[in-house]
Amino acid sequence: MSVDLNLSSVTPEDWTRYDCVFQLYGVKEDIVTKLEKDQIRTNEVNPSDMTVLVTAAVVVVALTLISAAGFIVYKRKKAPDNGVELSEQLNPET
Repeated sequence: MSVDLNLSSVTPEDWTRYDCVFQLYGVKEDIVTKLEKDQIRTNEVNPSDMTVLVTAAVVVVALTLISAAGFIVYKRKKAPDNGVELSEQLNPET
């Protein structure tokens, strides 16, 4: 079971004023739990953590693309221009 509970408007000094009350089917007594910030479990991702992950992924992709483009340019400059010689080797009559 899960619940969305937005406590952003509750000031720290008011936390002790609230209780979580669970009413379960088949259980005669309510389960009452004091609202304590350090006891709340969450699976939310902190927006700043997500920003770091997205930024890191973008940087890795950008570096990969830049490296690939640099490698292609390097190979093209390094390769000798044998277009005419290769053509003559393939077609000696021309």
